[in-house]
Amino acid sequence: PITASGGTGTLTCATASAGSPTFKWLQGSTEVSGQTGAELIRTYGSNPSGEYTCKATINTVESDASAATTVATHVAISPASPSGVDAATVTMTCSADATTATYVWKKGSSAITGATAAEYAYTVAIADADASGNVGFTCEGTANAVMGTATVSFSVKPQQPTITATGMPITASGGTGTL
Repeated sequence: PITASGGTGTLTCATASAGSPTFKWLQGSTEVSGQTGAELIRTYGSNPSGEYTCKATINTVESDASAATTVATHVAISPASPSGVDAATVTMTCSADATTATYVWKKGSSAITGATAAEYAYTVAIADADASGNVGFTCEGTANAVMGTATVSFSVKPQQPTITATGMPITASGGTGTL
């Protein structure tokens, strides 16, 4: 598979036959309108993922076989570097390079039950962190029957401690007070 990283990408079709070929490009089983050259430029974000094939035609004779390649779905998670404090909520958004995509969120390698929307809100829990204090998520985005994945990991920090003092004198600029 060819993996897109945003922007545009070019697929090139070639034949060893002599002559001046024209090419027919298909995405899945649908002909890509107006594309008869050797290069097919696709803009990510407008359903470029899926299987592409090309057929060569020379002197009105079309090739029997076609060349095929798969363009992977590009998936990204934002924010790219979230941070989390125990019991706070971190909202992550998964985006795929297609107008129509399906999503599956995973924590570690396990799918999260019911987490199938582009956005996922996670309530940070120290208990979820690994031995290094990190928790990781993967979003799988599928468009045109081709899946792409993105991962994000962040450290989980404990809540900021508080101090209370009762009946103890506190010196502040020469006076006393109670916290």
